[in-house]
Formats: sequence, C-alpha cells, structure tokens
Amino acid sequence: MTFAQATQHANDSRCRTTTWVFAEGAATGQHIHEFDYIVIPVTGGSFHVVDATGETHDMHQEAGVPYVGTKGTAHNVINQGSTTAIFVEVELKESL
Repeated sequence: MTFAQATQHANDSRCRTTTWVFAEGAATGQHIHEFDYIVIPVTGGSFHVVDATGETHDMHQEAGVPYVGTKGTAHNVINQGSTTAIFVEVELKESL
C-alpha cells in the first residue's frame, strides 16, 4: 500500500492542522479520529472510504467545499482518481 503524504502545520492545545497529499491509489491507512474535524479540499477528488467493518463507499470532494467529520470516525481513505488529490484537515481539540 502506498501511503498519502501528511504534513503537519500546527499542533497546539486547540487544534492540529495537516495537509494530506494523495498520489493515485495512495491511502491514509486505517485510523480513528480522536477529535472532531473539518476537511477543506484543495484539489477535489474521488476516494474509496473503508470503515472499521470493511464496508466501502465512494466519496467525492469538491475543491474549496469543506465538510465536517466527527470524533470516533474509523476509516481508511484511498484516492481512486488518476490524479493527485490534496486536502487540509483541521482537527478541533477543544470546543469553540
């Protein structure tokens, strides 16, 4: 498995901000979110998302259209597109 490239930009008591770069077929690897989070797609892209039970669904990100995820989400995110996909993830360590 090829892993997506994660670059952390901030990590303090309030939030952690990471840019994820996915080559074609790259994946995050199975993980569980320890905080609520916001994803901001930079390029947009198409992904397979595999949950903790192994169930798969397809997800499409639109460039510049953020969405919210919740603490406890367990999944692996895999770029199914033929081009590099990039998004920024902001994890919220404390309620705002």
